Amino acid sequence: MWNERRSLIAAIEEKRKSRLICFLTSDRLNASAIIAKDAIPFFFNQLRQIGEVPRLDLLVFTAGGDTLAAFGLARLLREFAKWVGVLVPDRCFSAGTLLAISANQIYMTRAGMLSPIDPSVTTQLNPVAEGPVPGMRQTLPVSVESIAGFKTLIEEDWGIHKEEMLAQLFNLLADKVHPVTLGDVYRSRQQIERLAHQLLKKHRKDQKNILRIVSTLTRGLGSHDYPIFKTEAKELFGKQIAGDDPELETMVWDLHQSYVKEMNWGVPYNPGSELTRVKESAPLGGTAVPSLKIRLDMAVIESLNSRDVFEQNFILRETLVQGPAGPMKAVQQEILEAGWKHYDWKEGASHAHTSQ
Repeated sequence: MWNERRSLIAAIEEKRKSRLICFLTSDRLNASAIIAKDAIPFFFNQLRQIGEVPRLDLLVFTAGGDTLAAFGLARLLREFAKWVGVLVPDRCFSAGTLLAISANQIYMTRAGMLSPIDPSVTTQLNPVAEGPVPGMRQTLPVSVESIAGFKTLIEEDWGIHKEEMLAQLFNLLADKVHPVTLGDVYRSRQQIERLAHQLLKKHRKDQKNILRIVSTLTRGLGSHDYPIFKTEAKELFGKQIAGDDPELETMVWDLHQSYVKEMNWGVPYNPGSELTRVKESAPLGGTAVPSLKIRLDMAVIESLNSRDVFEQNFILRETLVQGPAGPMKAVQQEILEAGWKHYDWKEGASHAHTSQ
């Protein structure tokens, strides 16, 4: 499908009079990925292939990730082009939104969504709770907005302002959330505000609106999951959001859907279902359950000339485990390799960069 996408990429480049790189991370349940720093060297290699250009576009689809990785990618793009655009076909959340606001122009389809950039903190000191599997504990992320909401509840809804009562309630919070984690939460908010401000002032001169945008994205929307569609984005960002273009919308959406289809994004990953599919396709009367090799594409960076894919390769086997009522079938999943692989269009070959 890369061959088909290359024609779409070329068409978008022609229409936009720019060069285009696509960056997408998997949204599959049980096989999701995020923006991470390990993508930066592969971006650099692709940008070196393209060279310094007047205009550069980046298509982004992601649920978020490492804010410093997004900040680094935004800065890296500026090393190769003075004018940068971001194309948003669907979700571009959290760290993805931080990356998007660095652009001179953001083009959104009518399905495109940005989000708040208020951070959550996950450390070894975070609260833990029962996981989806009985007996398994999971670390809970602590959101800036959740902590701020607790403070608002106390002071505005409950009307508590006495120092003694506030101290008691803070102690109650600190008993559930480690004080060091609370400090990390607010340090993260200060950092994300500083990063957003730096990215916006690179291409905007309206300081008052920059402060309004940063405040809205970090503390003004109430929930980290709040979706910002195109109309609301125009109200917030003004002319930074590109106008309607039905032809471009079709191109950008078709390009995005090609990735979704090829990589099964949006379809939950279930090892048991994968093995069942193999069993059902086996010859009638067959009883042996073969092992199954499977590849998951977790993230992709793609341009007209080359592509880099973070691939995870597994082998699945059906096995028996001892359950409460006796032996029961289970799926054993063994990871064979995981890492970035580079594919060059001209050579038609791949060069593996594997990191377990």
